Amino acid sequence: MIKKFASFVLLVTLFSCSTSKQPMLSQPMYDVLFGSDYGGASFQFYEIVSDEKEFNILLTDEMIKPYVKKEDINTCNFILVNMGEKKSGGYTLEVKKVEELADKILVTLKEIEPKGFATMAVTKPCYVIKIKSKKPIEIVQ
Repeated sequence: MIKKFASFVLLVTLFSCSTSKQPMLSQPMYDVLFGSDYGGASFQFYEIVSDEKEFNILLTDEMIKPYVKKEDINTCNFILVNMGEKKSGGYTLEVKKVEELADKILVTLKEIEPKGFATMAVTKPCYVIKIKSKKPIEIVQ
């Protein structure tokens, strides 16, 4: 738990130092709040934020704060996705499907590699996805 929390704090700290894009996609079950080519960690992971303590950390991040309200924790969960270190730009994340079952939410994610020419710089892409449900989340890749 401490390692998980430390990774989460690292990700939030890195987010606060990166450039961001505007909210990217909105659907009935989810919103992709933003993505960034820079600001993630060197390793690949995702973090599901569902409790108020972790959510309060999101509220202090200058890049995430404009997209969330304090009361969102009562109705939504959040997924922080870190794609890890990449040798070029142009990597993106696609939310293929968000499916609500009786007992959980299945979220299917897919990493999209760059097509054609891409920025030749090391990037660390990361995303924040807002799931409009409090049911437990299961990530499918």
